[in-house]
Amino acid sequence: MLRSTRGIRRFIAGRVVGVGMSAVVAACGKDSTAPLTPSLVTVTSGANQSGTVNAELTQPIAVLVTDASGHPVSGVTVTFTPNAGAGTASAAQATTDNGGLAQVNWKLGTVAGLDSMTVSIGSESAIVTAIGTADVAAQIAIVSGNSQAAPADSTLAAPLTVKVTDQYGNPVSGVTVNWSSDDGGVLANNTTVTDA
Repeated sequence: MLRSTRGIRRFIAGRVVGVGMSAVVAACGKDSTAPLTPSLVTVTSGANQSGTVNAELTQPIAVLVTDASGHPVSGVTVTFTPNAGAGTASAAQATTDNGGLAQVNWKLGTVAGLDSMTVSIGSESAIVTAIGTADVAAQIAIVSGNSQAAPADSTLAAPLTVKVTDQYGNPVSGVTVNWSSDDGGVLANNTTVTDA
């Protein structure tokens, strides 16, 4: 809003003094309290972690919600959905704080390998991945080579093979397996280490 005065005169000490033109300007700015519209969700931390199956990852999954101009948006409901078999989130939804951030903890599924979680706000989403590793060795089972027959003092045709797994059935690598013969036979190795 602009107001102007022209030709204003006043008397000072018996003289006429011309004021000329003066102006007063009032600026009308955009309402800074208008709510921002969330348009993008970005994973800021916690992605690409590795952890033991059926256990919570060390770092929480944190995301940032922003508007089209990159400004953080608070008060937005973010949905965290682990994909089938990928475990559970500590909460199905979380609300962004004043900095536009929201986070949950992620407990992986029981199957070793790649797990993924979808993080979404409305139609916008992002994918977070993590690797589940096998738990400690808990079981051993015969795979092949059992119940063979061969002449005395000869080598069996097929090797003896066993599989070591954790409590959920995931193969466990790097485990030392001890072998012994109950009838005096000779083994090529008394110990072997499980492969991948």
